Amino acid sequence: MKAVVLKAINELELAEVERPEPGPGFSLIRVLACGICGTDRHIYKGEYPSSKPVILGHEFGGVIEEVGPSSKFKVGQLVSIDPNIVCGKCPDCLAKRTAFCPELTALGVNINGGIAEYVLTPDSQIYPVAAGLNPLHLAFIEPLACSIRGMDLAALKGGERVAILGGGVIGLLVVQLAKLAGASEIVLVTRQKFRRDVALKIGATRVVDPKNEDVSQVVTGMDVTFECAGAVDTFKQSQVITRRGGCVIVLGLTAADTNLEINPFSIVVNELRIQGSFLNPLTQSRAAELVSSGKLNLDILISKVVDLDGVQAVLDTPPAEGDIKYIVCP
Repeated sequence: MKAVVLKAINELELAEVERPEPGPGFSLIRVLACGICGTDRHIYKGEYPSSKPVILGHEFGGVIEEVGPSSKFKVGQLVSIDPNIVCGKCPDCLAKRTAFCPELTALGVNINGGIAEYVLTPDSQIYPVAAGLNPLHLAFIEPLACSIRGMDLAALKGGERVAILGGGVIGLLVVQLAKLAGASEIVLVTRQKFRRDVALKIGATRVVDPKNEDVSQVVTGMDVTFECAGAVDTFKQSQVITRRGGCVIVLGLTAADTNLEINPFSIVVNELRIQGSFLNPLTQSRAAELVSSGKLNLDILISKVVDLDGVQAVLDTPPAEGDIKYIVCP
């Protein structure tokens, strides 16, 4: 089978590799769609730890091609895959903090993932979806699961004023989730006009261009701010625009060696909660159900679909102006 293998930092190869065979507790997935996200770029550049060589891709789904002995799944089922494999027995897993499992192993990061024709997947990671689902939507389920985790931590009750910093796929998914949660105001801040226009179409009540407007002056007193850009400037902005007693949910991922100064006094006197959100603990099934429900506008977020031959160019080139989501269809 063909697969995109990360051999070393900044070194990819489209290779012929042996097609795996599923044993007990495993199934072989024929990949229909795999998203390329910012984490893949960080892995490729050596800014996020990973094993090497490894087949990239952690946002994927497809059709069950083969099943191992006594599997509860059936050949031909359309499924989404949770890439994060945990032990299920450690104190963190038992406390439902699965993202902190010391044995956490991720498909596409530590072991072979979805930018390939086939993936060997533990049955524990498989979530069936609606049979008629657009296969391209499979690439959104894992990032949606991460976004749902952020929403859980924010604990919106309805009526909140919400700001979202960053107009990538996570930011635009959070726009839609905030709308479904009943937020009274949803402000999307991003430099790219196309993304601002998309945000208004899918639920944002207002958009802000940080190149031409002072965000700290035009966005103030927010109940919850989602930092989705993974940038130092937006992390700083998030603390300024959030009201006293409010909450900042950090979903954006920076390079691992990024550091900055913060003002502890301001955090204390404003009782500001700054909450990181990591991975998708126990949210993959909800994401699969929500995507299957058709309540989200996902087609508008798809910018480009490439085959395995096109992956190298995507990772070597910064996203084009206005592009949101790249999807690989092996």
